[in-house]
Amino acid sequence: MITSKDNINQGHYLELMDRLHVVMCNVQEHCIDHPLAKKNKEIKFKLEYALGQLWDAYQEVGKLDHERNSL
Repeated sequence: MITSKDNINQGHYLELMDRLHVVMCNVQEHCIDHPLAKKNKEIKFKLEYALGQLWDAYQEVGKLDHERNSL
């Protein structure tokens, strides 16, 4: 775990993006694609919303990485 005294390095951006991608794939494959989630619109909506939030975080990390590399 990174603490306040740890420095963020270039590898942390790609590492977090990779970990987010793994979580997103798991949410899709094991939760959203689950038969109960497919049948229950409320559950599926909440899972898809959570997945959307993870995608937003993924995009934000990518944006920060791009901005950092553009300096």
